[in-house]
Amino acid sequence: MRLIISFFAFTLVLVACNTDKNVKPQKKAEKSLEQKPEFLTKEALNSQILLLNDSLKNLSISRFMMDSKLDQNQKIALETKISVLRQELINQNLAYFRNYSNDSLAPYCLINIYGIYDNIKAYDLSLNYLDTLEYHYPEFELPNVILDLRAVTLDYVIKPRDILKIKKAYEELLKSPKTNEEDANRYRSRLSNIDKGFNDLIN
Repeated sequence: MRLIISFFAFTLVLVACNTDKNVKPQKKAEKSLEQKPEFLTKEALNSQILLLNDSLKNLSISRFMMDSKLDQNQKIALETKISVLRQELINQNLAYFRNYSNDSLAPYCLINIYGIYDNIKAYDLSLNYLDTLEYHYPEFELPNVILDLRAVTLDYVIKPRDILKIKKAYEELLKSPKTNEEDANRYRSRLSNIDKGFNDLIN
């Protein structure tokens, strides 16, 4: 299961806005960037993050629903628009974190970025933002779903495997008060075979 960005969007200010479908994605993004002031208020950044998040989600749904009906050029245009929106969403979350790092929503901006990169399988980048989150907000309690995803990603996806990081990830899950006994047993079992990779376990 992959974390979706809208999981945390409920914390942001609700804003509705229509988009111009006739403007080419790249030019639209460039125009948007040119019109932005150098300093945005928290409310303005919140609004932009939610708007971009909704736009990205809707475009992703459209891509899924319309994939078989689009020709190659239409697919490329849609993928380009999604890519532009995704990068702008990352930029706005970063802007919020950098400008308002003491705000309660700032950690969620890093989680949003983690989710974006995790969703496109850019796992090294996604894990970097979890590390950034834990460095700047050591008291922030990550949800178990994210802790579990990190452990599994480190254990089965990232190559070469870093045993120390994998061990730390499972131990963090064991310390979490939200970990039930069934999952705890699974994590302990994995720790007892931490030196074995996925191929070793199935052989």
